[in-house]
Amino acid sequence: MNPSLKKSSPDPRKKMLVSALFGAVAGAFGVTLLLRWTDAAKTGDSAVILSGVGLAYLAMGLMVGLGTLMPRAGSKVLNVEDSDELVESRGALLGSSLANVVLGAMMIVLANSGTGGAISVEIAVASVLAALAVAGFLTVKSWKYQDELMRQVSLEGASVAGALVVVTLLVWSAFAMNGIGPAFDAKLVVALVMGMTLVGAFVATGARGMLKPR
Repeated sequence: MNPSLKKSSPDPRKKMLVSALFGAVAGAFGVTLLLRWTDAAKTGDSAVILSGVGLAYLAMGLMVGLGTLMPRAGSKVLNVEDSDELVESRGALLGSSLANVVLGAMMIVLANSGTGGAISVEIAVASVLAALAVAGFLTVKSWKYQDELMRQVSLEGASVAGALVVVTLLVWSAFAMNGIGPAFDAKLVVALVMGMTLVGAFVATGARGMLKPR
């Protein structure tokens, strides 16, 4: 192997550490902004949980989106081989990251709506309809940019997420109707569905060995 090529290859462990630190700092900053500039904390624990899930979507979408637009810098943080991979996958990555940003913003809006919330019913409902329409459009449009493996991973992730949601809701319902668990809360249900969707995507990606540091 050419020594110069070996030397120029980034250390996957170092890149993973940089990415984790960057994510931690961005997460702490985002949580601080949410608690200071929104009414989620005043609205209740379920609003804080929903805001947290929304923040995760928002941060992930921004991180991947900005990294894709700036491939040289993005390749040093994102789990890719090099900047060329980001350039080649730009269509699919930008579509999915923008969809995540939109869905994350929607959840933060919902967390600050309802009883005691600062956002009106009209804005909350409009944000949901608009976010679903935009995310759906972006998902369909980015589908053509995905290769067969990525399409399969997307379908597997959706299947895992659906199974997790069904199992969790069944157990939650059984506990709630017998008075040994918390009653259903609309914000927690939204957080559950969206959170499990994220978990499903990671499980499917990990099962394919695509989370291995590169």
